[in-house]
Order: sequence, then structure tokens, then C-alpha cells
Amino acid sequence: MRILSLLLFILLMQPLSPAAAKGRVELVEQLGKRIPLELQFTDSQGNQVKLEQLIDRPTLVVPVFYNCRNVCNMMLGGLSAVLPQVKLDPGVDYNVVTFSVDPLETPDMAARSKKTFMTAMQSPSYPREAWTFLTGQQENILTLTDSAGYYFMKQGDEFLHPIAAFVVSADGTIVRYLVGQRFSPIDISMALLEASEGRIGKPIRTALQFCFSYDPEGRRYVFNLMRVSGTVILLTLGSFLLFLILSGRKKKQ
Repeated sequence: MRILSLLLFILLMQPLSPAAAKGRVELVEQLGKRIPLELQFTDSQGNQVKLEQLIDRPTLVVPVFYNCRNVCNMMLGGLSAVLPQVKLDPGVDYNVVTFSVDPLETPDMAARSKKTFMTAMQSPSYPREAWTFLTGQQENILTLTDSAGYYFMKQGDEFLHPIAAFVVSADGTIVRYLVGQRFSPIDISMALLEASEGRIGKPIRTALQFCFSYDPEGRRYVFNLMRVSGTVILLTLGSFLLFLILSGRKKKQ
């Protein structure tokens, strides 16, 4: 009897697996881990696609619920306003993939959502193929969200879920999470640059990485005021010193 009680105690003390942990709403960051790119979803045109067909470059992955009446729409609306401000080439330097966490949602719903937010973007030059809207089967959805540490639950007709997106490299490695309803252009740009593995223009990369650094507590990129101001002061002093030297030579001549 004691042995059975001991075994039961040990089992209860074991950490829950993601499958056993359903019913919680939590974001457990899995930086450095890969999402399974062989998973198959359905795009807004009803085509069956694997993630590896869409994630072949740095990609912003956005889990949502298309029927969501509050935070999801705000997040997608914020994205439609911010993406044209990202100084990278969509479809070349990066892609955006949005997928529904509800297996009951249909490609038609994904198509309506895509039309809504592509129209709200008010940027005719933004390539439609650079932002994909997906639906999927429950098994594939849960495999993807579990691999990203994105745990959600259904409550009535709504879904309770973290308000977050994540950026992956071309091989599916998670490099950064973006948390909140709205993301800034610099947050998206820097996360994509980190995922680019050198494929995006070096001058842009060097300038942005010099001026901004990631704050893990605030989960955002912050401007390096001390570094930039110090550099400006040094350049100003150097320019003034050079001016004095050159003007002194002219007087001697």
C-alpha cells in the first residue's frame, strides 16, 4: 500500500506535458527551438499548403481567432497599419503567416479576414502573397502552438489565448516573440533581421543593430540613447578638431 501511495505521489509531482496541460492560457517562450514545418494547413483560397512552402525566409507568425471580436482584430488591424512602415521588402526579405487556432473556422473566413486587413493596409504595392491567412485541423494547430509554447483554451464561443506573435527563421527556428496588441515597426524589423541570417542588406542591419537593443523584460527593442549620443559627440568633436587643423594649415600658407 505504501509503495502504491509513493508511486502515486511521484506521478503527481511530474511536470505536465503540453497535451496534459490543456486548459491553461500561457505563453512559454521556446527561443531557439524549431516549429514543425511539415505541418499542413489550408490557405484562404482553399489550397493545401505545408508551412515549409510559406516559411522559406524570415517569417512573422500570428496565431488568431478569426471570429474574435476584440483583441485579434485589434492586433491584425495594428499589423495592417504597421507592415507598410517596415523598411524591408515583403515577399523577399520576409513573409507574414496568420493562422486560426479554431479548427472549425473555414478558408472562406480566412479569405474575408485577409480581404479586410489587406484593404485596411491602404498599400496597393504590398504583395498579397506576402501575407497568408490559414486554417487547419485541430491536430496540426495544437502541434504548432505547443511547439511555440502558445497555450490557449476555448470558453463558450470564444477562445482565451495569449496576445502574441513570434518570428522564425527560414528553417523554423523561433528567434523572437512579440507580445501585445500592437507591434512597432522597429520591433518587427529587428526581429526579422535577427532571423535573416545575413540575407538582408548589411547597411540596414548594421545601423539598426547599432541603434537598438532588445529588452528581455519589456519584450521590446529600445533605443540605445547613450551609445548613439556618445557616438554623435565623438563625431562632432572629431569634425571640430579636423576643422581646426585644416584652418590652421590654411593660415600658415
